[in-house]
Amino acid sequence: MQYVETARPIISDLLNGGKLLAVEGSDDEVCKMLDLTCGTDYFQVYDSTGLVWGIASRMQEIDTARFSRPFNTFTVRKARASGVKTEYEKRQHAIKHGGVYPYLTMQGYVNKQTGEIMSLAIAKTTDIMQFVESGRAETKHTGANQIGQAEFYVVHWSNFEKAGYRLRLYAPMQMVA
Repeated sequence: MQYVETARPIISDLLNGGKLLAVEGSDDEVCKMLDLTCGTDYFQVYDSTGLVWGIASRMQEIDTARFSRPFNTFTVRKARASGVKTEYEKRQHAIKHGGVYPYLTMQGYVNKQTGEIMSLAIAKTTDIMQFVESGRAETKHTGANQIGQAEFYVVHWSNFEKAGYRLRLYAPMQMVA
């Protein structure tokens, strides 16, 4: 959540203004439900139009001593070793049954050493899910030593755009592969 605060001006530019309100981390019962059940971490509110978008957010630190550039992907948890429902399962169910889900998904990469936003992208959640369900996403597993083993769908931003989906992108160093 701390990195989203740093990225607020970037997010506002990518989404043409509005006000970003945190759902994640709130003590409010409704906010907790939206976070845990629906995967909504933020709302982007446009006072002039009354429009509100739910946003799922993932910000990952990049250790620039190990990696020269950000991964520039959306990752959607496919399965957990614990068996707990994943983002993929929750979103798939909500979309199929007309439930509440984040309209947008945002993923960003942050320099671990400096806290600088290296890249950030926002896309419609349904577009990401369509891309995954079309079989074009990669599947990766967390490292063997990582706590909380999981399998992820990996959607490379460049492949997503090439497939004709809209991507709102911030990449100041042109590190997009």
